[in-house]
Amino acid sequence: MPITFARRSVLTAATVLLAGALGATAVLPAAAAPAGPARTVARVAGTDPGARYAGKAVAIGGGMAAVLRNDPRAGGPEAWIRAVGPHWKPGDAYMYRVLAKLDSTTRTARQGGLSLELTGVTGSAPTLRVRTAAGVTRTYALPKAGTADARGCTVIKEASIGAGTMAVLSNGPTGPQAFFEDAGDGTRFGGVVNRAHPALPESAGFVARINGANGPAPVLVTNMEGGGHPATTTPFPKPGCLK
Repeated sequence: MPITFARRSVLTAATVLLAGALGATAVLPAAAAPAGPARTVARVAGTDPGARYAGKAVAIGGGMAAVLRNDPRAGGPEAWIRAVGPHWKPGDAYMYRVLAKLDSTTRTARQGGLSLELTGVTGSAPTLRVRTAAGVTRTYALPKAGTADARGCTVIKEASIGAGTMAVLSNGPTGPQAFFEDAGDGTRFGGVVNRAHPALPESAGFVARINGANGPAPVLVTNMEGGGHPATTTPFPKPGCLK
């Protein structure tokens, strides 16, 4: 049975209502969030240098995320401060504009009203300390050296797949994974595909599956319009380090 754009719109609307009823956080449209990044497709393929700056991403407020790394072979503890939407959540794409970098040579910075400090850079438990203008301090532990997050193994990108939908694709030690969100307000819908569940069920309302989920070059195949229309094929990013 053909799947129409109208059907996806109804599905998305229902998801938005449910999210509102549950008090879920949704990404605001770009017009309501001028401090956030433009929602453009992030091209990450092959030896894209973006993979060098992947790591453990945490929200620090002010429309920013800190991407934390701790790889001795790449210079030791690092915190890359990136612009993201005000309602960004861990797991969302973060390969947007770099605002600041903290490392062993540059340990402090001010950005977006926040005071940032990288501490313990010569010890075994480095942290990022974030202090607001009101004097509230939050501390984020960097990943432990030798772990996948510390080496920036998992790389995340966004890709438009039609019908007002963005796919958020990631790839790392546990293999490829993708979820789906409305391009306008960031509402997630449809479910998640990964190695354990490489295809969405028919009840999702659109076609999405991973081809080659266990191979070296997985791709996401999607079709938002149903039978008789060509599918969209999107390569997953390559992991930022060797598995």
